[in-house]
Amino acid sequence: MRNLLYLLFLIFTYIACNPKSKNSDLDKEFTFEAVDSLVIDMMDPVKIIDYHPQKEIYLAVKFPSMEGHYYILDKNGSVLAENELSEGPDAFGLVLVRGGFVGDEILLVSEGQTFVYDLNLKQLRKYPFEQGVRIRMVHYNRDNLSTFQSSDGTVKALVNLNDAYLQPYPEDYYDTLNLVHLMDIQSGSITKGGSYTENSMFRSGRFFPFMDKPVYFSDPESKYISMIAFGDSILYQIDPNEDFKTVDKIFMDRIGSDKIIDLPMSDASYATVREHRGENIKMGGMFDGIVGQGDEFLVAYKTGINPNLKYEGEDEALRRLEDESKKRYYYYIKDGKRVGKPILWEEPGSLLINVGNNRYLQYGDQGDLHDFEKDYQCYYIFELREKQ
Repeated sequence: MRNLLYLLFLIFTYIACNPKSKNSDLDKEFTFEAVDSLVIDMMDPVKIIDYHPQKEIYLAVKFPSMEGHYYILDKNGSVLAENELSEGPDAFGLVLVRGGFVGDEILLVSEGQTFVYDLNLKQLRKYPFEQGVRIRMVHYNRDNLSTFQSSDGTVKALVNLNDAYLQPYPEDYYDTLNLVHLMDIQSGSITKGGSYTENSMFRSGRFFPFMDKPVYFSDPESKYISMIAFGDSILYQIDPNEDFKTVDKIFMDRIGSDKIIDLPMSDASYATVREHRGENIKMGGMFDGIVGQGDEFLVAYKTGINPNLKYEGEDEALRRLEDESKKRYYYYIKDGKRVGKPILWEEPGSLLINVGNNRYLQYGDQGDLHDFEKDYQCYYIFELREKQ
């Protein structure tokens, strides 16, 4: 009996003290492998906006383009429907904040209104929506559109919070902020909630110019909406079915170069944002995207430049070295936990959207993605795999 107890004690001590056993999930290593591609047989460059996993179709827009030429493409890159949406009866204007599939319809969020289209890109409905926008871009979505299935089965669109610069910022700005805005695209009604918790850097009484931009992920298969701000270290998981309660907080390491200027909240204004945002974008690390499916997703993190390579002149070779010192990583999140080490992304561009089964579409300039010029467009699809 004494020997058995001693053996159990040794086993318990080994499990408790062995970090490999303790952190086995975090010790895993993953890599991305190119497994497929999306080939589009047209010369005009397009930007992929969203993917419909059940119908296997893409929403895309010619870019750059003032006329707003949008396409529905099948998985082989063939055009199923197209329409110009800057002018005419189906137009929504020029500024596209975010857009994508909501069920079997398409939502395009613009400045001041949202517009619903069918899968032939014909406009069905539109609703007023006050959305102050920091950066206005013509037919270029700033964020992927997330959706969430409510407990009643309704799929709603995450239209995000108003991210306009205030003049001046109120002292309790982050305390009173609603992190999630969900729109019912059948009625235009919006429900909202969620807030930063006390241990967030944004509740510290400090202001972080340009680093409070949030990014989101959820889809109809997700239990919760996941959200993180550029400059934060906490990934929030929020449940709209429970009055937007924060059900989980996942700590995210900020790795590599990460120097962020911060100020007292009393100094927060558009003027201080304009003064410091360039330096924060250059020197600060930022969580700038989330892509995935259901409760498995990747959180993108981009480091600041190597401070030893910071350059203020006009030498393009030195400027390129400065830019190349920024590194991109992806954190793999599964079922509310981080899994594995941060995954270094060493390919051009970035992973834009999930196309099912841990597969992700790479997006970037065609000149960067390929070693030689093609008479068609080709975007590679990478699969996340565990290293053996």
